[in-house]
Amino acid sequence: MNNNQIDYVTCVIGALALKTGKSCSWIYQRLQAAGVIKDYLAAAYDVLHTFSLEYIAEDVMNLMKKKGCALC
Repeated sequence: MNNNQIDYVTCVIGALALKTGKSCSWIYQRLQAAGVIKDYLAAAYDVLHTFSLEYIAEDVMNLMKKKGCALC
């Protein structure tokens, strides 16, 4: 990942932490284990970073539910 992708993933993790009331480290561990950071957030960064963090947080929560790894 490049610096822009790392910054973006960090912002998404923060948005998810605020939305769910969970810690950033807890969110990071779940996303990393599910492959969401590498295979979705970093891989699709060019498109995803144009959307609001609120929209992406909802999108990631739905993706995690589909994977059976709900964040809340």
